[in-house]
Amino acid sequence: MLRTQEDSQVRIVALANLTAMVDHVTSGPCHRYRIEKVTRTRVYVSYSNPDEYGNDHPMVAVFPCLPALCSDEPKNVRVVLEILRVQFDSWDGEGWQAFDPLVNCPKLWRNPQTGTWQTEETIQKEREV
Repeated sequence: MLRTQEDSQVRIVALANLTAMVDHVTSGPCHRYRIEKVTRTRVYVSYSNPDEYGNDHPMVAVFPCLPALCSDEPKNVRVVLEILRVQFDSWDGEGWQAFDPLVNCPKLWRNPQTGTWQTEETIQKEREV
């Protein structure tokens, strides 16, 4: 009997980190990401890249989420960075690719000196100056 096997690592981030990641990968008026809705079990993130007429054509990636680890931050859920589905997929079933920059965003940390979200490399460079 053939059995499917899998051994993988899944990235899980806090909602606060996902918010910082959305800001990090959003590039001005185009390639906009936004957290649309957070429910008990799902997080909805939209992506839009307006066309030449200013029409957004947003797609929405649905990510699973888990309860927060800290009881003092119940709204800061943990988001599993595995897309369950893409709603309003305008890329003929390939809409998940629009969310690659978000899913593959480098790890971001809050800079203890400035309070801004940055990569570890950027924080280290600022400490050296």
